[in-house]
Formats: sequence, C-alpha cells, structure tokens
Amino acid sequence: MRRKFMKTAALALAAALMVGACAKKTEQNTFTGDTSEEPDYQVSLNPIMPSAYRDVQGLKLEKGTYISIIGKSEATAFWKAVRSGVMQAAEDLNRELGYSGNDKIKVTYNGPAKSEDIDEQVNILDEELSRYPDVIGIASIDEEACTVQFDLATENGIPIIALDSGNQYPGIQCTVKTDNQEAARTGAYKLADEIGGKGDVMVLVHDSKSETAKERAKSFQDEIAENYPDVRTAEVVYCDQLDDLKKQMAEEQNEGLEEGGRKAEKESITDADAVQYLIEQHPGLKGIFGTNDSTTMLGLEAIRQAEQAWEEGQKEEKDQGEDTDQKEDGRTQEQTGEDAREPGGETKEAARSGDGAGEDQEPAQDSQAGGNESGEDGENEASQEDSENEASAESESGDKDGRADGESSVRAEENEEETTDPAEIVLMGFDVSKEQLKALEEGEISGLVVQNPFGIGYASVVAAARTVLLSGNEAQVSTGYLWVTQDNMNDASIQKMLYQ
Repeated sequence: MRRKFMKTAALALAAALMVGACAKKTEQNTFTGDTSEEPDYQVSLNPIMPSAYRDVQGLKLEKGTYISIIGKSEATAFWKAVRSGVMQAAEDLNRELGYSGNDKIKVTYNGPAKSEDIDEQVNILDEELSRYPDVIGIASIDEEACTVQFDLATENGIPIIALDSGNQYPGIQCTVKTDNQEAARTGAYKLADEIGGKGDVMVLVHDSKSETAKERAKSFQDEIAENYPDVRTAEVVYCDQLDDLKKQMAEEQNEGLEEGGRKAEKESITDADAVQYLIEQHPGLKGIFGTNDSTTMLGLEAIRQAEQAWEEGQKEEKDQGEDTDQKEDGRTQEQTGEDAREPGGETKEAARSGDGAGEDQEPAQDSQAGGNESGEDGENEASQEDSENEASAESESGDKDGRADGESSVRAEENEEETTDPAEIVLMGFDVSKEQLKALEEGEISGLVVQNPFGIGYASVVAAARTVLLSGNEAQVSTGYLWVTQDNMNDASIQKMLYQ
C-alpha cells in the first residue's frame, strides 16, 4: 500500500513538473490555489504581446529617472486613455521600487492641444529635449518632421522609442502600437461582407504623413483588391488634403454666378461638406471606412448631411410630380369638356337624344334609349373592332415587352447600383468615443476597430524603462484590438476595454 502511494505521488509530481514546464514555455499562469485581486485595468494589459510589457516587475530604475512621453493630442478620448496608461505605469513602477517624494521615477505625458498639430508637437519635443530626459517616447504625427530633433537627441545620448505610430528613423529603439495592417484588413473584410461583397467604398484617412495612416490605408485597399473583386475602392480621401477639393467646390459654385452675387469661398466649406460632395459624386457608394475616431465621425456627419439633401431632393421631385399631374388632369378635363360639345353648343348626349338618325350620329350607349336594331348592330361591330384593336395592341405590347424585358431588368439593376440612399451607406471605422458609441447603438455605425490606448501608454513606459536599463527591447510590441458592433458592445468583456 505504501509502495502504491509513493508511486502515485511520484507520478503526480512528474505531472506537476510537466505542467509547470509547459506553463513556463507558453507564458501562462498556473492556478496554485491562492487568489489575488486583479486591478480593473489588467484587462487592458492582457492583450499586450510580448507579455514582458504587461507589468513593471524587475525594472530597477535609478531614483529620479525621467521618462518623457509625447502623444498626438491631449484632448481626444483615445489620447486621454493613452495618458491614463502612462500615468498608471508610473504609479506601479514607483510602488514596485518603493520610491516616494523626490526619489520617484518622473514620467510625463504631453500632446498638442489641437489633435494632429505637427508644429505644436515639434515645439513640445524641443522643450522636452531641453530638459534632458533619460528617454523619450513619441507618437509621430509626421514621421519626417522630427529628424533634426532625433539627431540632437542621439547626440546627447537620449534614446527614443515610438508609440502608436511607427517611425523610420534608424535610432528608434522600440515601437509600441496596434498591428495596423491586421486591424485595417479586419475593417476591410467586415465592410465588404456587410455590403454583400459588391459595390463602391470610400476610405477617409486622417492624414497623408503618419505611418499609422499609411499602413491602415494601404492594408484596407490591399484586402479589398486581393479578396473582393466586386468591391471597388472608389475614393481614398486624405483629410489633410481637403483644401484642394474645397477650392474646386467653390469654383464650381461660382460658375455662372450673376453679377453682384456673393461668391463662395473655400473657407466657408467644411470638411463634412467636402466629404458629402464626394458621396454625391459616387451615387452608388455602398460603404465608408474611417481610419481613426475623427475620420469615422466625419464620415457620419457627411452621411447625415447627404441624407438630408437626398430627402429634400425626393420631396422636391414628389412636389413637382404632383404639380405636373394636376396640370395634366386640368388639361384632360378641359379637353374632355370641349370634345363633349357638338357644333352649335349642344352636347353629344343632347344630340343623341334628338330625332335625327344621320350617318354622323353617335351609336346609342343604352339599348333601351337607342331603340333600334341598327344601333345595336353598329354597337356590336364597334365593340368587335375595339376588341380586335385591343388584342392587336396587347400582342404588339407583348412583343415589345419580350424584346425589352432583359434590357429593362438590366437597367433597373444598374440604376439600383448607381443610386444609393445615403442612409443605406454602411459606415465603419476606428476607435471609440461617446458619440461613436451612441451612433453604434443606434445603427448609424455598423462596426468599429477598437484599439487598446491604455495598453499602448502602459507598455510605452515599460519599453522606455527597458531602454534606459539597456535590457533590450522587441522591435515591435503589439497591444491588441477588438471588433465592436451593436450586437456585442454591451458584453462585459467588451465594456471593460471601451474608452470614452
């Protein structure tokens, strides 16, 4: 019995060691029986890969180490969430190291007051370099705009990491961001499937300069071109290049303007007006995809404006049709009244009731009123002739229908493809805000690629700390994303990842 117990125990120990080895190899936590309460934000750290960037353990930085993180904005929901991740990592890092007061690791987050303001971001970078931080993390709005500053940082021994947007500068130590290629491809096939794999789509790109924008725009188009032959990317709109379109729109509005009329200026045309114009240039447009939160909301505003214009146009056509019908009815009634009178002012009915039965007299419509066999024969002959004419007309009509049936159905199908009610345009995009969530809930937006900005901020601080410690970094750290729709937006697992 003792031997049997020892054998069983040995087998159990071997199994435990094997499980432990597997757990270590796959970097999974093994349940030990002890329970610990996870912080609420842990759900945002779990998707980060590699897992070494999910926590601050083992980062033994010197007291007073200065980490500077620079984003693309301070105001949007996305960048506020990035800042929260940065600040949480700083708090965890100081708690882990037991630093307080002046000994604390100093971590700052700065961004332009106006989103995507390149000039302000460069100014912030200049100011931070003058403070000589130990490391800088930056989300480049324009990957070529800061080359001079990066050279200066390198000369002064200040390493650089990138976040959100990659950068081609050779000295970048690590890049922390969403896998933009995969995320954009997800958005592309979701949109293509939603429109039935057929039709024109438009891409609204937040700028033409950042690596993020370039990656998302290209990956979206690649997915469509490679896997959806009946879907066409009809327009790729770069929002930092809309001024040229606005100028064109103003010129078109001013053509044929009467002398003394007020000229249209491009400054009075909004971005939504410009996108609405493009929607109307593609009346068969089936879908729009925005590459970030601002472009997704821009698409929504433009669709709303286009829908309002569509409804007004439909109402105007209906009113014109009713006016035309009324005029035609009036002319018909007038003509009927004239035809009903005989020369001399008598009506045909009065003429028929007279004594004469000349050749020009109308056949009696009522056999009792007509009162003679001749009238009945005439009526029968006329009836037979009418029937023959009607049959001939029907036959001719049938032949025409037979010849044109295929053509008319093709035309109907083409018209259906060429003209889409803007309310039926499928809108999808990136990121999330209160307005986007409301539009998603109400069905105006069909799907969103929701990134993990908290995770981006947190992992950026970890990557910055590893850079200072010269402990080595991955070339790229992926922070994950979700696909959120009206159907799953209220799931508990999704709710924890949403930011507003």
